[in-house]
Order: sequence, then C-alpha cells, then structure tokens
Amino acid sequence: MTENSSSYKDIDLILAEKQKIIEKLQKENQSLLKIISHDIRAPFTQLFAMMQLLDLENGDIKQNQRHYFDRMYHSLASGMEMVKNLHDIRSLDQEQITVVKEEISLIPLIEKVVQSFQKLAGLKSIHISFEKGSLNPEVKTDSYLLEKIFSNVLSNAIKYPEDGTEVKIKIEQRGEKIIIIIEDGGPGITESEISKIFDKYTKLSPKPSMGESTTGLGMYLTKNFVELIDGKIEITNISDNGGLRVRISLPD
Repeated sequence: MTENSSSYKDIDLILAEKQKIIEKLQKENQSLLKIISHDIRAPFTQLFAMMQLLDLENGDIKQNQRHYFDRMYHSLASGMEMVKNLHDIRSLDQEQITVVKEEISLIPLIEKVVQSFQKLAGLKSIHISFEKGSLNPEVKTDSYLLEKIFSNVLSNAIKYPEDGTEVKIKIEQRGEKIIIIIEDGGPGITESEISKIFDKYTKLSPKPSMGESTTGLGMYLTKNFVELIDGKIEITNISDNGGLRVRISLPD
C-alpha cells in the first residue's frame, strides 16, 4: 500500500512538472505571436504604405524597373497577409474579439475591398467583376469582421488561379438571407480537401500561382469570423474542370 502511494505521488510530481513545461511553452508561443503580430507588423505596414505612395507616383518609376517594383509589391503584400493572419489568430485564441453590430450598406463595403485588391489582381491579369444587380442591401453586422471575411476569401480567389482568369462576385437575396457569392478560375480542390478546408493550419494541394506564402490560417479564421457575426459559409467546386465557389450567408 505504501509502495503504491509512493508511486502515485511520483506520477503526480511528473505530471505537475510536465504541466509546468507545457504552460511555459504556451506562454513562449503567445509571446512569439505577439512579437510577430505587433512588433513586426509595424515596419511591414510602413514599407507597404511607402510602396503604395511610389506606385501613385508612377511616372518616377522607369519601365525597366516596373517588373522589380511589382514583384516587391507582391511579396510585401503576401508578407502583410501572413502577419495579419497571425495577429488575428492570437486575438481569436485569446477571445479578444468583440462583435459590434450596426446597420451597414453592403455594396460600398464590397467595393472597398475589391478596390484594395485591384493592384494584386492586375499583377496576374486577373479581372474582378462585381454583379450588383438591383439589390442594395442593408445588413446589421460587424463591418470590421465582414471586411476581414471578404478580404480573406478574395485573397484566396486571386492567389491560386493562373494569370488571365476572372473572379466573379455577386449578391443574392433568398428570403431573409443575403448571400455573397465569390467564384474564381483556379484549379479547384479535391472533395477530401473541402471537408478539411476550415481546419487550422490546413494547406491545400493547389499551390499559389506566383509562389505566395501561406499560413493555412486564412479559411480557419474566415469561418470563425463568419460564425461570430451569425453567418454561414460554404465552399464547393464549380465544376470538374476547376474553380471554387464560396457562399457567405448573412442574416438580413
């Protein structure tokens, strides 16, 4: 009996020590994420802002320098996306995201996000079309999160297709639901990958067509953001020949 009690105490001590190690590693991980998402984010933001200013002064960039400038712009934008995803995953894991719903007009928000991606789309000769139709819906939602959701989806829609394809965006209303549909001209994914696409750190078999880096966090974050605003998201292949269709349903 005494030997058993002694063994149990030894096991408890070992487990307690292991728990301390795990907690230490978790703290170190959070500290590293904080450094990446905050301290590294600032210089990335400053560099990106300076490149945008240079792009506006297009006349000062020589034609033979344009190719290198565009590659730099593309690489920096890719890095910015990775840092933002790491910042968002830290906020999500620590439950630091507060949902603030208000009535917003959906079309101007979509147009704003589309405009922010025109430069990257142009580097791959990808055309973004937005079918507004006669709808001009007002939705009660968190505009900050909805912008992030749409940015993540549009980023993927540009990242994977080859040059010269098209991204189609349209809005539909079904009953009391507003549905945003984004279709790309990429290679599509396998059925087994569709079931895993919203998992954390998932990387798909198709590779970004310009070698962009990916964290495997984009769609995981997107799904969580959609659920925070009481929406739903669904991803399907458009056809056997490729293309992905993303449906985001929002309460009216």
